Amino acid sequence: MTLVEHSAAAAPADPDVLLAQRFTSAAIRYLTLLACGLSQDSMDLLTSVTDRLRAAEGALRDPLTSDLGFD
Repeated sequence: MTLVEHSAAAAPADPDVLLAQRFTSAAIRYLTLLACGLSQDSMDLLTSVTDRLRAAEGALRDPLTSDLGFD
């Protein structure tokens, strides 16, 4: 059983899991299912990493350097 299968099996009535399973993009569905059930601290870390990745791709200002005037 994979981590995603375990997450889905552990809480089939969880509205977050039910919503995540509806994504048509397999990559988004996988990432969302992996995030389901994480602690708030882990969610904050995941959000921070995602912000940095989007900044690296030019989709967002880099939160670590935006106040330094490099953006």
